[in-house]
Amino acid sequence: MNLKLFIATVLLFSVSCGAPKSQQTDPRPAAAPQTQVHKEAWAWKGQNGTNVLTDGWNIKTTITYEHIVDSLPTFYESLLKHYSTVFGELPYPQERLNVFLFADEPQWQQKVVELLGDEACQWEGLGRGGLTIDGTAVLYHLDSRGRSRATFRIAAHEGWHQYAEAVLQDCLPTWLDEGIGTWMEGFRIRRGVLEFQPASNWDRLSTLRTIVASDRLTSLPSLLSSEPNTLLAQSRGALLGYYAQLWAFTSFIMEYNDGQYRPALRRILTDALNGRLREPRRHAGWLLAFTEDPSEMEEEYRSWIKAYVRPGNSWR
Repeated sequence: MNLKLFIATVLLFSVSCGAPKSQQTDPRPAAAPQTQVHKEAWAWKGQNGTNVLTDGWNIKTTITYEHIVDSLPTFYESLLKHYSTVFGELPYPQERLNVFLFADEPQWQQKVVELLGDEACQWEGLGRGGLTIDGTAVLYHLDSRGRSRATFRIAAHEGWHQYAEAVLQDCLPTWLDEGIGTWMEGFRIRRGVLEFQPASNWDRLSTLRTIVASDRLTSLPSLLSSEPNTLLAQSRGALLGYYAQLWAFTSFIMEYNDGQYRPALRRILTDALNGRLREPRRHAGWLLAFTEDPSEMEEEYRSWIKAYVRPGNSWR
């Protein structure tokens, strides 16, 4: 069984691989093109809900806020367009991706038990979060008074896991799969238009600021070898710190020195897509996919992160 997790803070907070469907080239999509949408009544354990079908998604939800249900098709289709273009051309999944989006945590817990059985108990400490189990996302509504921002952030994170599992022949290393997941969380809605902005992620930023201020940044080799399950067993705080640092490292890869390390990331994704992904065998592991001098890269990263978390940076 393949399982991914995502953990949320008070405001928000989160493999076998398949073959291509179609390709898009717009580098920064803000909204999906017209998509066929079908809605029908659906019920789960006596709870009335809605089954929303789009070109790329099969979403079953017990959320009763009509405006949230109505916004699901555009948001989820925009996610697929974003995933398939932001790193260069990647394919669409050949089949719809499945999502269960429940109205509350007890419903979510029941579904996790249904899918995982006795293993579900190990996720009781997850708190405000969600899981992707064998390619199916199991989420619940994290907002109040009919809002959807936190819920959609977790959907964007888990949606990446679903997408990667569907289109990549090789699984990404955990650090990269989770790092990209956190990087996908940031978005804004301005004048009704959805804009993906990885830096627009206050929860990850505030956690990262605390880590930097207390001089607790994990070394890159240790960060890249950590496992979420082990960290969750230690504490929820340890897992949140892990996610914040992966968000930071992925942002560094995408932004440092006008994208110096971005081509290496594209090569990793292309190799995974085509079934050729192999971890470098030397002691520094995945860092060698980006540089011949991991120590220099770590120095660049630490210097960049200190500037990145400084209040008043122009991108905030």
